[in-house]
Amino acid sequence: MDYRDRITAEAAALFMKYGVRAVTMDSIAHELGMSKRTIYEHFSDKDTLLENVIRTMAEKQKVVFREIMDKSGNVIEAVFEILRVASSHFRTSSPTYLIEMKKYHYGVYENLCRKSDIRNFEMSLNMLRRGVKEKIFRDDLNIDIVNSGIHAAIDITRDNQYLPDRQFSRADIINDLLINYLRGISTEKGRKLIDKYTNQKNFEFNG
Repeated sequence: MDYRDRITAEAAALFMKYGVRAVTMDSIAHELGMSKRTIYEHFSDKDTLLENVIRTMAEKQKVVFREIMDKSGNVIEAVFEILRVASSHFRTSSPTYLIEMKKYHYGVYENLCRKSDIRNFEMSLNMLRRGVKEKIFRDDLNIDIVNSGIHAAIDITRDNQYLPDRQFSRADIINDLLINYLRGISTEKGRKLIDKYTNQKNFEFNG
């Protein structure tokens, strides 16, 4: 692993554990046992490092999600497994991570939110197409609009700015917003599959 990869990996671990604001270039250098100058040779500032961390994490996430899609028996099974993986990720990350990014590194946050290679719009679009092909999602949908709606719902689970502060957990939001959104775009076959995976005792949304 080269210096750039080492710095990215350590920064990612620290950002997720302590939040963005608490982690400085000095603290990253200390954890790595290298000089701050070495970090600045690879990343011009904290924003550049933070965006690289996000891009690296997004690419790793895409690989995991593609594997889930390939192994799943149907698109609803894939959706629930992806939500389970995301839920586990939420539990191990600092609750202030996105809030602080939005407040102190808005340019990076804006890149995260818009349609770019960081956001996995293509995967969710393919998921919707697969669902229509499997007769799980309705065939009268405008797929592009539905895809944007899914990402808007996901954004609310990550940055709960539209609902009272801390009144609802991510689990509440996923169950009452995202799952019901899926019900609305599903056929009867799809709704039965949603009920099946929702009622499985070994599946829990935690957050």
